[in-house]
Amino acid sequence: MKKTLIASALFALGLSMAHAEPLSANGSIEVSVKANNGDLIKARRVAREQAENDAVLRLLKLRLGADPSSAKVRDGLVDLRKQLADNMKTSFNAEGDVLTAKTALEVDAAQFMDMARVLGITSTASSASAKVLFLIDEYYGVGTKLDPSQPLVTEIDYSHDKSSMSDYTATSSGAKSASSSSASAQKSSFAAASSEKSAFAASSQSAVAARDKSAFAGSDKASFSGSDRSSAALQDGYGGAAAGARSTQVAGARDTRVAGSSDSSFAASQKSAAAGSSSSQAAVSASSSSASAAKSASASSFATRQNAVEKQNDVVNLKVRQVFPGIDNAKPSDDSAAMINQKLQQVVREYNLSFTDEKDFRIENGRRLTNSEIARQQKFDMYLQKAAQGNYKAKYLVYGTAVMNSEGTTSSGHVSCAGQLMLTSSDVDTGEGFISGTIVKRALGSSDQNCRANLSEAMARALADNVGTNAQRELQVAASRGRTYVVALYSDSRVPAKLRRDFSAKIKDAAGVVEVQADDNASEGLRRWTVVAKGNFSETVEDLIDEIAEGEGSVYKNARFEQRGNRMVFCVEGKCPVEI
Repeated sequence: MKKTLIASALFALGLSMAHAEPLSANGSIEVSVKANNGDLIKARRVAREQAENDAVLRLLKLRLGADPSSAKVRDGLVDLRKQLADNMKTSFNAEGDVLTAKTALEVDAAQFMDMARVLGITSTASSASAKVLFLIDEYYGVGTKLDPSQPLVTEIDYSHDKSSMSDYTATSSGAKSASSSSASAQKSSFAAASSEKSAFAASSQSAVAARDKSAFAGSDKASFSGSDRSSAALQDGYGGAAAGARSTQVAGARDTRVAGSSDSSFAASQKSAAAGSSSSQAAVSASSSSASAAKSASASSFATRQNAVEKQNDVVNLKVRQVFPGIDNAKPSDDSAAMINQKLQQVVREYNLSFTDEKDFRIENGRRLTNSEIARQQKFDMYLQKAAQGNYKAKYLVYGTAVMNSEGTTSSGHVSCAGQLMLTSSDVDTGEGFISGTIVKRALGSSDQNCRANLSEAMARALADNVGTNAQRELQVAASRGRTYVVALYSDSRVPAKLRRDFSAKIKDAAGVVEVQADDNASEGLRRWTVVAKGNFSETVEDLIDEIAEGEGSVYKNARFEQRGNRMVFCVEGKCPVEI
C-alpha cells in the first residue's frame, strides 16, 4: 500500500517517467518585404520557415549539442521542422520594410529524441557507447477489489466501572506513671521512701508514636568579704598610759545550682492487645545524723485518631481493533519468470542503447541479491565499480523494482493488469546520478500470463525510451562540447619535476582537448588535471603514457596506466593508489 501511495504521489506531481519533460526553444528572423518583390504573403512564408528552422536548430544545439553546420543536421532539418509543425506557433510584426517573425517551439522530449534518431541526426558512435546494465527486481500478485480504507473485521471491548467504597476507623491510647519519695532527720536521722507506678497501653490496626522531651538548668553564685581594723593610745601627765586595738574580718559565699529534665513518650498499634502493671516500695532508716530530702515525679499521655474514607468510581474503558484488507500480495519472481529484463534485451536497440546482460553480476554465496538487500548492505558503490570492469563495462547502471498485479476480467472479457516501476540510475564513469522516477503502465490480455507479458513489454519500452533519450542527450553534448576527465600523476615518494612539466604540456596539446585546469590541491606525490576533451580522450592519454614509458632511455619502464571511469592515473613506479 505504501508503494502505491508513493507512486501515485509521484505521478500526480508529474514525476512519472511515462511522460518525459517538455522541451522548448524560440526562433526569430527578420526579412525585407522589398527583397521578396514587395509581396507581403511571400515574405511571411519565408519568415515563418526561417524562424521555425531557427527554433528547431536551437533545440538541437541545446538538448543534443548538435552542430548546425554538419551535413547530417542540414539534411534532416527540413523533415524535422515539418514533423514539428503542430508544435510551433509563429507571430509577425511589420515595421516599414522589415517583417519580424518569432516562433515558439514546445515538444515532448521523448518525441523529439525519437524524431532526431529516425532522421539520423543523433550520433551512431555515441549510441554505441550508451551501454546499460539493468538490475530490475519483479514482483507479481493478484489485485483485489476490496477497499483498503474499509476494515474487514472490527472488534470492540467495552467496560464501565461504577463501584464505591467507604472506610471508618478510630484509634486511641493512654499511659500514666507516678513516683514519690521523702526523708527527714535531725541528730538522729530518719529516712523513708515509697514508690508507686502504674501503666496501661492499648492498640488497634493503626499505629501512633509521640515523644516529648525538655530540659532546663540554672546557676546562682555570689560571694562577699569585709575587713575592719582600728587602734588607739593614751598617756597622761601623771604617768598613766593606755592602748587598744580592734580587727574584724568577715567572708561569705553562696552557690546554688538546679537542673531538671522531662522525657515522655508513648506508642500504640492496632493489635487488640492491652497490658498493665503496678508496684509499691517503702524503706525507713534512722541514725544520729540530721538530714531531710523529698522527691516526686509524674507523667501521663493520651492520643485519639479517627479515619473516614469514601471513594466513588465511574470509569469507562473502550478498545477497538480493526483488521484491514491486505492488497500488497505481490511475490518476487525468480530469474526464469522475470519478464521485464527479457523484454529490455529485445527492445533497447530500437532506442539506440546497448544491452548488457547482468548474468551473475549480483550473485553472492549462491543466491541473487535484490536491490533492497544491496541498499541495506550499502554495496551500491561496490557494484558501481564492478559495472565498469570485466565483460560488463557499462556506461550506465539502472536499478529498480517493478510491482505488477492482475486486476481480473473486464466487461469485455479481457484480463486487466497494472504495474509500476520505481527506478534510479548512475553514470558508471562519474558515479553521479543519471535519471530516476516511476513508470506507471496498464495492459490487457487474453489471460493473466498474456496480460503480464504485454505489461512487461510496455514497461520495458517506457524504461528504454527514457534511458535512451537521456543517454543520447548526454552523449551528444559530450560529443559536441567534450566530456570531463581527471588525469593524474602518482608517485610513492615524489613526482619528478621534469615529468610533471612534460606530461602537462603533452596533455594540453593532445587532440580534442578543449580545456585543462590544474588541481590546486596538488602534493609532492600526486598531481592532477581536470580536462574537457572531445573524442576518445582516454586512448589518447594511454598512448601518451606508453610513449613516455617506452621511449628510448626512459627511466619509467615500470610505469603503469589505470583507468577508472573518467579517471585516469599514470603510476610512476607501477603501484597505483586505491583512490584517485
